[in-house]
Amino acid sequence: MKKKTFLIFSILATIFLSSCKSTPDLTEDEVYTIINEIIVDDSLPIYQACWKFRNIKLTENYKKEFTEEDLEFIDEQNEIFKDLKIQPNKLKWYQKRQKAFEFTSVDTICDQGILYHISFPVISADRKKVLIEFQEDCNCMLGGQGGKDLYEKKNGHWIRTKSFDQWISQNKKPQIKTNGQIPRNF
Repeated sequence: MKKKTFLIFSILATIFLSSCKSTPDLTEDEVYTIINEIIVDDSLPIYQACWKFRNIKLTENYKKEFTEEDLEFIDEQNEIFKDLKIQPNKLKWYQKRQKAFEFTSVDTICDQGILYHISFPVISADRKKVLIEFQEDCNCMLGGQGGKDLYEKKNGHWIRTKSFDQWISQNKKPQIKTNGQIPRNF
């Protein structure tokens, strides 16, 4: 009788456990924790950010970095967090001169001064890999810089292991010619 009861219990436990999600959903606090850890581990001076997370379209090149389980998890998280905005007092960066953490200022207009645009992080199911984009924008003629980076958590720290689509914009002063001459003091 004990064997039969144990067998029934084992079958029911297996059915119950297999019907549960093996990977819990990502929480908003986890998202901010991961971004903050990356900012600190990579010494990024994210002192001002645009309020809107950008989205990374997963190309085949990016998908190669993740498992099938990860890709399913990523699709679910993108749906859950599709309307998430960057909240004040959630992102922090390390101010080396002050030797202290400071909150990132969140800009709701995003068209003046130097600021960062941040993508919603593409996070693996085991929370050990993250693809994220940081773009620095000066909102001026000088342009900015940015790109997507793959980070992996190793020994408790986020290490940048790969970069994709890196770019730097440079201001090249236009040369205006008048009658075949380049004017002085331009």
